[in-house]
Amino acid sequence: MWFERSLAVTLMASACLSAFCQPSEATRLIELARSAVTAEVTHTIWKLPPAEGIAQPVFVTIEINGVVRGCRGDLDLRRTSLSEEVALAARGAATHDPRYTPLTAKDLKNFLVTVTLVDAVRPIDSVEGLRPADGLVLTSGNRKGIVLPWEGKDPMTRLKWAYKKAGVPETASVKLELLVARRFRG
Repeated sequence: MWFERSLAVTLMASACLSAFCQPSEATRLIELARSAVTAEVTHTIWKLPPAEGIAQPVFVTIEINGVVRGCRGDLDLRRTSLSEEVALAARGAATHDPRYTPLTAKDLKNFLVTVTLVDAVRPIDSVEGLRPADGLVLTSGNRKGIVLPWEGKDPMTRLKWAYKKAGVPETASVKLELLVARRFRG
């Protein structure tokens, strides 16, 4: 099982097509997120590896059998290094996402993590032309609705999701932003 998981992580990392994606970075971030999830669920004392990488906004999504079971992260920095941001988001996704039941030890047998590193957020006038690889940030007052890359394909559906995630009516005045990110899955 461990070998199969490591092989899958290696294959996913090597399949990364982004010019910014280094397979070693992908593998390291996936393993870090997986370790943080496992420690959180098993209530194990876990020592974070040495702080590495320049901090940037991160989201970690956990799936089991193709179904999302948790997703946490933030557009604002909360820690001083990338490894700390990933660990914080992973632990939150495992047991602190109010939309989902916290993971149990049984769930650790077959889970997938996606680490989404936010590279930029840029203003846009509409969702027309939004590609599945693009994320969306909708802001209304102090409320935000974030739809990560590859969450759905249809731009209008994704806009509706952003309104719902922000908890504002579709008639509210909003600011739209394109979320540019790199995704690592394993």
